[in-house]
Formats: sequence, C-alpha cells, structure tokens
Amino acid sequence: MDEREYSLLEHLAELRKRLGYALVGVALVSIAGFAVSDQLLEWLRAPMEQLLREAHGPGAKFVVLAPAEYIICQLKAAFVAALFIASPWVLYQIWMFIAPGLYVHEQRYASWFVWAGAVCFCGGAAFAYFAVFPTMFRFFVESLPPDIAMTPSISDHFSFTLKMLIAFGVVFETPVVTVILSHAGIIDPTKLGHYRKYVVVVAFIVGAVLTPSPDALSQLLLAGPLLLLYEVGVLISRLVVRLKGTPLSRAAAAPASPAPAVPTSLERRP
Repeated sequence: MDEREYSLLEHLAELRKRLGYALVGVALVSIAGFAVSDQLLEWLRAPMEQLLREAHGPGAKFVVLAPAEYIICQLKAAFVAALFIASPWVLYQIWMFIAPGLYVHEQRYASWFVWAGAVCFCGGAAFAYFAVFPTMFRFFVESLPPDIAMTPSISDHFSFTLKMLIAFGVVFETPVVTVILSHAGIIDPTKLGHYRKYVVVVAFIVGAVLTPSPDALSQLLLAGPLLLLYEVGVLISRLVVRLKGTPLSRAAAAPASPAPAVPTSLERRP
C-alpha cells in the first residue's frame, strides 16, 4: 500500500490520466471497428427484424428519420464494440487507479480482475443478446393491438440495444468484484447473506436505472440475473475463503512491517 497521503487534486489528476488512457485505447479500436460497423448493425437489428417480419409480413423494416442518423448509429456501434474488445485495457486502467490504496498482497489480483472482468463483461452482453433480447422484443411486438404496426427508428432501436448490452455487461461484473473483495479481506462473505433483502431492493433499483426502457419486463430481466450473480459471487467467495484460509481482515492479511531496530548499549548513538 502506498503510505503517502494524496490530495483531492492528485486523485482527480490520476483519475483524469487513467480515463484518458482508457478512452485513447477504446478510440483506437473503434476506428478499426468502423470498417465493420455495417455488419455490427445488421447483427444487432436481426432479433427485432425477424419478429417484425413474423408479425407484419416480409415488408416490415426499420426507418431512418434524419439524414445523418445511420452514420451516427455506425459510430455508436463501432464505439460500443471497441468498448467490449478493449475491456481488458479499460479494466486495467481502473485497477491502476485503485492500486495505490491496496496492500501488496491485494495488488497481485490485478490479472484476475482484468481478465475475469473482461470475460464477465462480454458474457453479460452475450447473455443479453441471446437470452434477453428475443423474449423482450417478442413481448414488445406481441403487446401491440392488431391495427398498429411497429416501424421503429433505427437510431432509437440501436440506442436501446447498445445501452442494454452495456448494462448487462456491468451487472455481470458482480461475482468478480465480490470474489476479489472477499479474497482480499475487504468484505466478509459469511455475512453477505444477511444483506440479501437489501440486495433485492438494490437490484430492482439498478434495473430501473440502467435499463433505458421504463417497462417492468426490462427491469425484471436485468434485476433477476443481478440477484443470481450476487448469490454466485457469495458462494464462490465462501469457497475461496474456506479453501485458502484467507484472513477476513485486511490488516491481518497484510504482511507485517519490519520492527525498527532497537539500539543496544554497545551501539554508538548519534
């Protein structure tokens, strides 16, 4: 642990530097991602487009309401794709920001945090695309009256789907953060079960905040996995602490500082 006390301005300067590094990495990857942005947009609109054609016939399609709308969607798709591809780099910058406040034995979890966090972040997006989107979009399409045909704007649809991908990616970081904090001795996994009723409330609040749609189905589809991931994180944390015998106190887990030398009567004192 860095024993030096940092001022607020020094913390803000370090945060700005790490955010700058993260954004530069994402921007460089997004430049390359723009070349395949058409394929990304086609992949993102496929679940909804299939349901629209089932409900309204083969002529159902998305519409563009502004001249630059499709280009803006391409830029958004390239940026979000770069965010997932460059997630190890972004998580590494986050770790480097919090590393000065950690003990030496806690700093060695950097690789676990970076790679496990990147896998869970991308896994959350995959779960949203393959498991959540079909159910949610089918509910949206089938809930319309027979005399109303859905013709969604491509910008609104992509903004919604991209936000959902990021939201599920963030939520899927829950077990990684829980396990690392437990293994480092920052939190006690044996007591996390007592806060389950509060976690339920927080999960639905997070679902309401992170989902771009106000409907209850979207919130439930986000809050449900969050609760499940919390339980998975608690279970793994308990197993890790039990198998490794890790102390549940940060001070107890930290290596002891060497005691200062005590001068004897034979030593020359200054």
